[in-house]
Amino acid sequence: MLGYQAHTETRRPSMPLSLVRSGETVAVSSVRGDEGIRRHLKSLGFVSGSQVHVVTAGGSNIIVNVKGTRLGLDSRVAQHVMTT
Repeated sequence: MLGYQAHTETRRPSMPLSLVRSGETVAVSSVRGDEGIRRHLKSLGFVSGSQVHVVTAGGSNIIVNVKGTRLGLDSRVAQHVMTT
């Protein structure tokens, strides 16, 4: 083989935003749930490819920065946002 080198990409498995630790930055891979919850989360900036920085996680709430805005989400809502 002429100059072939296998390309391996390290990728984190998809996980709900509600499980991401404080201090981590992740990308939104998808938003799950019924149409109403998807529309609400999209209006807040949770769209595929958006970068989300988790400021504080724990308990029943999570505080994040998304698209330059700091938001507080109930963990039950955050579980609809899938991240990588």
